[in-house]
Amino acid sequence: MLSAAIDIGTNTFHLLIGEIEAGKIKVIYTKTIAVKLGEGGINKREIMPAAYQRGLKALAYFAEVLKEYEITQVKATATAAVRDASNGLNFINDVYELCKIQIEIINGHQEALFIYEGARASGAIVNEKCLVMDIGGGSVEFILCNQQKVFWKNSYRIGAARLLADFYHHDPLEEKDINNINNHFINKLKDLEEACKEHQPTKLIGTAGAFDSYREIFTARGFIKPHDDVWISLENQKLADLIDEIIASNHNQRSQIEGLIPLRVDMILMASMIVKYVIKELQIEKIIACEYALKEGLLTQQAH
Repeated sequence: MLSAAIDIGTNTFHLLIGEIEAGKIKVIYTKTIAVKLGEGGINKREIMPAAYQRGLKALAYFAEVLKEYEITQVKATATAAVRDASNGLNFINDVYELCKIQIEIINGHQEALFIYEGARASGAIVNEKCLVMDIGGGSVEFILCNQQKVFWKNSYRIGAARLLADFYHHDPLEEKDINNINNHFINKLKDLEEACKEHQPTKLIGTAGAFDSYREIFTARGFIKPHDDVWISLENQKLADLIDEIIASNHNQRSQIEGLIPLRVDMILMASMIVKYVIKELQIEKIIACEYALKEGLLTQQAH
C-alpha cells in the first residue's frame, strides 16, 4: 500500500510517496521545494509573510500530488522553523484549512529518532557504533547508534540558516567570524563530546542536505562515479580539502562550484563549519553521505 511522508523543514519541504517492499523503501514519487520558511524570521521566532505564503503554496502543490496518487495515509511533520515560531500554529491551521493536510509539530528528540530510522533503512548503519548527523536550517540532530539501538541523541539550535543569520557578517568569512562560530560550537556541543567519549563512534553518517551536496560535488569532480546507491563513503582528505575551499570562498565563488545547487550556496558554508568542527573534535575518520533522513524515517514508521 502506498503511503506518503511530508517533511516541513526550515529551508526545504519534502514529499515522498512510496511503499516498503522486503524491508526496503520503494520510491514512487519524490519532490523537494526550496521554501526557505525560516528566511528573515528564524531568529525572531516568526514565519515572515512571504515565507508563510511560499509554505502554503508548496503544501497546496503537495496536496494535489497526493490526490493524483490517491494517497490516504500521510504523515506530515514540521521541525524547527514551525515549532519555534510564534505563528507556527496559525500556519498549521491554515495548511489544514487550505490543503486538508494535518501537520504534527515534532520536537528535536522525535526528529532525531525519525532521522535514525531513515538512516537505518538505507543500510548505512551496521553493527559498529555510528554518529548520525543531520544538518537542517534551524537545528542539527546527532544520534549515537548502531543497527539495533539508539544509545544517545540530541538536537541543537545551530542549524545553517540560524548560523547565517547570527554569524555571516563578512563575505568571505573573516578569521574572527570563524573563531566566533567555533566558540559557539564549543559552548553548545559539550554534551555531544562527552557522549562520544563514552560510546566511541567509528563512523560519521551525514544525512541529506549538505552531505547530498558533498556527494554531488564529488561526482562532478570525478572523485566518485555516478550511481544510484542511497549511501556512499567519502574520502576523508578530499572532503577536508573541499570543506576548507568552501569556508575560504565568497558567495560568488561558491555559486560557481559544479554540483552545488543555488539553495545551498550559502547554507553549505555554515554546514561545512559544523562538519569540520565535528570531524576534528571527535576524530572520526570514516565518513558516509546518506540520502535517507527524516522523510524516509516517517515512511518506514508507517509500515510498522
